[in-house]
Amino acid sequence: MKTRNLAMTSVMAALMCLAGMILHWAPGLVPFSILPVLVYISGLILGAEYAAMAMLVYLVLGLFGFPVFATAPFGGFGYILKPTFGFLIGYVIAAYVVGRVYREGSLRRAILGVLAGLVTLYLFGLSYLYMILHWVLHQQTSVVGVLMIGFVPVLFLADLIKAGIAVWIGQEVVRRRQDT
Repeated sequence: MKTRNLAMTSVMAALMCLAGMILHWAPGLVPFSILPVLVYISGLILGAEYAAMAMLVYLVLGLFGFPVFATAPFGGFGYILKPTFGFLIGYVIAAYVVGRVYREGSLRRAILGVLAGLVTLYLFGLSYLYMILHWVLHQQTSVVGVLMIGFVPVLFLADLIKAGIAVWIGQEVVRRRQDT
């Protein structure tokens, strides 16, 4: 079982890398990024620890310079100073939260887990956005300003649609895995 989980973890990390690379080849798709969907699905399918490990592998590969992130410079340690880096940190924590809440439970637990992951992702992403804008770039900003930059343009409704897609796919994969 452990070997299977590690193999699925590496596949999920590879899917994250591929999705990130596809997004920077086709920049028109960035507003509807598939990356959060993969984060939520990984939490449902892999469980908390393995899902977080998959997201951490994705994050470390990008920080070591592999061009797997969706926006320029696409990788490297300099990415830490990008205002959106908090969302990448949020991927690791959100995947863990989804898996911890879900624990191969019911549809209700899948929905709650993915919504908890969505809130976690925004909590980390928007907090980091505020810190970089305020303390690193020395821009006067407020909580409302950060929400207008990092929340409103993404359209929370689109993220709820992504969450629904993740619940549907994740539940289906878990159901089929239990049938075998």
